[in-house]
Amino acid sequence: MVQVLDPIDGTRGFLKGSEALYVVGLALLIDGEIALGVMGCPNWQEDISENRGTEDQEDKAGQPGPGIIMVAHVGCGTWTKILANTPGSIAGGYIGWARCFVNSCLLVHEARFCIPESITWESLPLSGFFSSTTCTDGTGNREVLLLPTCCGSLCKYLMVASGRASVFIQRSRAQTIIKAWDHAVGVICVLEAGGQVTDWKGNQLDLAADQVERRIIFPPGGVLVTNGNLHNKILGMLTSNSSIA
Repeated sequence: MVQVLDPIDGTRGFLKGSEALYVVGLALLIDGEIALGVMGCPNWQEDISENRGTEDQEDKAGQPGPGIIMVAHVGCGTWTKILANTPGSIAGGYIGWARCFVNSCLLVHEARFCIPESITWESLPLSGFFSSTTCTDGTGNREVLLLPTCCGSLCKYLMVASGRASVFIQRSRAQTIIKAWDHAVGVICVLEAGGQVTDWKGNQLDLAADQVERRIIFPPGGVLVTNGNLHNKILGMLTSNSSIA
């Protein structure tokens, strides 16, 4: 049994205080398989189970929010709850646990994408098929919506698991080490919400690949997180327009 802890995912957001989001995540692995995961985002502005747009978060930047917590257990689904009472909430300020699911998007050009802040859309193989926009007014058949999200990987998993985003894609780079704790809790939250997580070859992430310290993962190409409906379509685009090592 192994516990995988990320005390601060999104360090730059943490250093900004209430101006940006960060996540604390913990996963429990039994025999190399993720059995339980919990992550909290202290500054989140609203109940994520309501599945509203990300513009609400952006408009309230700089204001400390009540925060949310997301929990997933194998076979039990993914659940969220706001961390603090807020004026005007249900029943005098309390909202209980709500089960969350990935969204049902079926078409890639209608999907909402998240990517790391350290890369550009043009650096991804999908840019050969679609351009990107951050404008929420509508996209064309050859354009996808790129959501503005916070620092760190776990918030993007949270976005996919809750249905706010359809896809999170991360590319492996020679100068970047992909840590197990940046993904472990996010993986189970997305899977239990009905989504899918693999490397760019379609294989499950091997969290035990680092036989010495169990800290590093080595996903060929990178990491692909989706609502499940889009997974094989995007994998096909990745493999047809890139050389995956």
